[in-house]
Amino acid sequence: MTFSFGPFRLVPGRQLLLLDDRPVKLGGRAFELLRLLVQRRGELVSKNDLTAAAWPGTFVHDSNLKVNMWSLRRSLGDTQIEPIYIATVARRGYKFIADVRVGIGDVQDEPTPADPPPLAHPPLPRGIVGREADITAIADLLAEDRLVTLAGTGGIGKTTVALAVAQAYASRYHDGVCFVDLATISDPTLFGAALVTALGIRGNTDIGLAAVLDFLRPRQMLLILDNCEHVLPAATIFASKFMTDTSPSRLLATSREPLGTTIEHVVRLGSLSFPSFGLGLSADQAVRFPAVELFVRRATEWSDYEFVDEDCNAIAAICHSLDGLPLAIELAAAQIGRFTPQELLLNLDHKLGFTAAGIASLPRHETLMATIEWSYRLLSQKEARLFAVLSVFSDGFEHDDAVFVANAAGLTPIDVVTALGSLVAKSLLSAQARGSSLRYRLLDSTRRYAAERCRGDPACGSAMRRHAERMIALFEQSEEEWNWREPADWTERYLGRIADLRSALSWSFGEQGDPMLGIRLAVAAITLWSETSILSEAQARLEVALALAKRVPCDDLSKAKLACALGWSLFYARKSSNENEVAWLDAIAFATRAGNVDYQQRALVGFAFYLLQIGEIARAITYLEQATSLAGRDRDSTATSEADRALAWAHAFAGELSKSRPVLDRLASTHSLAQGRSRKDANEVYRFITVRFNLPFVAWMQGQADYAAKLARDAVDAADRGGHWVSQSNALGLAALPISLEIGDLDALAFFTERLRRNLERERISRWVSVERYFSACLRNLRGDRRAVEDIRVAIDELIECRFLMRIGSYLAFLARAYLRQGRVAKARDAIRRAIDYQERQGERWCRSELLRVNASILLHAGETDRAEKLFNQALADARATGALTFALRTATDLAAHWATTGREKDAVQLLAPIFGEFTEGFGAQDLVRASRLLAEIDDGTSGRDS
Repeated sequence: MTFSFGPFRLVPGRQLLLLDDRPVKLGGRAFELLRLLVQRRGELVSKNDLTAAAWPGTFVHDSNLKVNMWSLRRSLGDTQIEPIYIATVARRGYKFIADVRVGIGDVQDEPTPADPPPLAHPPLPRGIVGREADITAIADLLAEDRLVTLAGTGGIGKTTVALAVAQAYASRYHDGVCFVDLATISDPTLFGAALVTALGIRGNTDIGLAAVLDFLRPRQMLLILDNCEHVLPAATIFASKFMTDTSPSRLLATSREPLGTTIEHVVRLGSLSFPSFGLGLSADQAVRFPAVELFVRRATEWSDYEFVDEDCNAIAAICHSLDGLPLAIELAAAQIGRFTPQELLLNLDHKLGFTAAGIASLPRHETLMATIEWSYRLLSQKEARLFAVLSVFSDGFEHDDAVFVANAAGLTPIDVVTALGSLVAKSLLSAQARGSSLRYRLLDSTRRYAAERCRGDPACGSAMRRHAERMIALFEQSEEEWNWREPADWTERYLGRIADLRSALSWSFGEQGDPMLGIRLAVAAITLWSETSILSEAQARLEVALALAKRVPCDDLSKAKLACALGWSLFYARKSSNENEVAWLDAIAFATRAGNVDYQQRALVGFAFYLLQIGEIARAITYLEQATSLAGRDRDSTATSEADRALAWAHAFAGELSKSRPVLDRLASTHSLAQGRSRKDANEVYRFITVRFNLPFVAWMQGQADYAAKLARDAVDAADRGGHWVSQSNALGLAALPISLEIGDLDALAFFTERLRRNLERERISRWVSVERYFSACLRNLRGDRRAVEDIRVAIDELIECRFLMRIGSYLAFLARAYLRQGRVAKARDAIRRAIDYQERQGERWCRSELLRVNASILLHAGETDRAEKLFNQALADARATGALTFALRTATDLAAHWATTGREKDAVQLLAPIFGEFTEGFGAQDLVRASRLLAEIDDGTSGRDS
């Protein structure tokens, strides 16, 4: 059975609320409240009945019902004074008043919420009061100006207005809206990390702001920087760089003061308008003033208040006294359940020193803080202590988090559940449904005040320690859940905790902190950093944690985990440094001392990948043979599978294709493309993808161009479907791009270079930036751009400078051929000399025959025929020895072409035809096309002479 009202459809049997057939996230309690109200539509449902439905068999404070009812109304968009769906019956209960259509049956297919988008989307604003003109004006300004700063005192409503602009005008921004809450960071050095995380940029962003600008440059989006006053210098620097860039995006900043750039458009947000004192207005007249409307709305939400004419003067005076500050008005309205408007006015006058006429005697910012102080003084001792303790949270938190931390102040779980509802009802705390639970949050101004109270209360002295311990518990839980929770769900759940992870680590590693807690938390956070590819931030934290772990008593396995994670974060840095080798050797030593075979293998394999990257092939093989020979091996373990794959790859680089291919074939057949969404399925997909980093190049060398291209594309497509952007970049850089270039498929090369370019905007793995530049330049060169050859050279020099030396010999060989096509023989000779030098130094025998062939072509072009023929024969013998059929064909084709022009057509055919005949596929690849064409030309030539 389904219940439809307005654009909504309620499906109780599936615990679903749909808005235009898209799931609406509701807390479990809010869903039960809605179900009961809809089923008893048109009837008064008492508070007792609602409480029994949402909290069966449990005693809860009345404020909890109000919190969840408010969350439900917000989810339905029913926050105006005159309700659409749920009406409050003062002091009695609630009534569902909308028309409901009852349907028989169920939804055909259960909708599945999409994976969370990469952008940090803005939270929905509360019901907006009196800001319509401001919202329109700001939106119009953003249409013309790229930077608008919304300035004003705390509590004036800057965030609310910015969110309303984003919600109302989101369709103007093709690439979406990104909200960055800078109140969640206290360290200005984390400004770049906050932007990178909010935008969903992953990878190793060596220069965070540059990565953000690169990401925004091709996009049309609205970036909201909220609460810039916390990190004003950093925000100003970024805004200045943003304005000198060419992005079509817009930047909307909120701050208590302007950013101070030379070209920002500053909008100073004023107070809500309120009636002058003593006008004798009726309720209908007074509520037309936004300040009064806001007061009445909030009082109605929380206290079942009914606005009457007799209260007009008192409420108008309160709004006047509070200078129209929205947050101050909400705090005052929250007390209506305790005071009448008249009593509230007298109380404010007594506590804050307001005049009887309601003229505020304090500046606006002091008015707000005085109002928060007044609200705080009205709290019970337990409420006040919880309020103070909650300031340790940098971002949203849940009930269990509050219970854990509140233990520091001697509060029981019952104290917490009661006080949370009361604090929300008094507007000192906000609450929003998140999945099946409520997520609470302190507003910036109230958090600052609460933090001062926490520091001044000895009973709250261990709050930061409890907060760090809570983060440890959460992230150790995340490690366990990683094995079974759906990847998208896991990421959404724990990435939302990153602000509190940062603050807990900062406290732990600070002067007043506990380094042992910090080490333990850093170990627990490795999974999050790895899964979300937040590598630069991880690197900085891991360096601190590992350095401390070496100085304090710490178990070897924890140190091995830290060192392994640091090794991988450094592995993806722009430049491979000796620090990476130190990290891996540390990891091997720690894992060995701990006697942990799994981490020994991980460390050995990680170090070997690093060695392969910097061109030390023989050393890599030594460490990989050690990894694969460890006793008690589990063939199904990820570490063992990676060791087998890495060793096979290293053998391929060493020119031992006969050792490499069987292992890669076995791994490729073992790991299927799983269709499920579980972690096990995700791991299977990862293995499916990674073996296809390596197998395509081996298959291509052995003469299977079509198969190689298919394997590479399968890896790219599988990574695309799963959102594995780092894996996809690896598949592109190691397989798809080289294969496309070597087989001469320029359309595929163009497609894959563009794909890698877009990936680098999302997950900026620095080493692939120069690789993308190299292949893009190769593409332009092959399409006739003579200037591209210098871009090829620059990209190769960047790779060498970064010590990304894997395949550098083949890159230089392409450069030599490009120079040769332009007749620049000296440049070609220099390039191939460098290529051979790197190949010999690194032991990359796989490409030796190709380098000999290119060198021979240069000699032939220079007229050194005898030396050229000798090198061609050496290249052919080497290709045959390694089993590189494609390189044998290339060499045979070059030599046969030379012989065909010097009257040795018969020798040319006898050399080339048997090698060409060994191929069974790939006849569209450029090497086979050229060989086939040459044989046909020789045959036509000899036939012509015979006739």
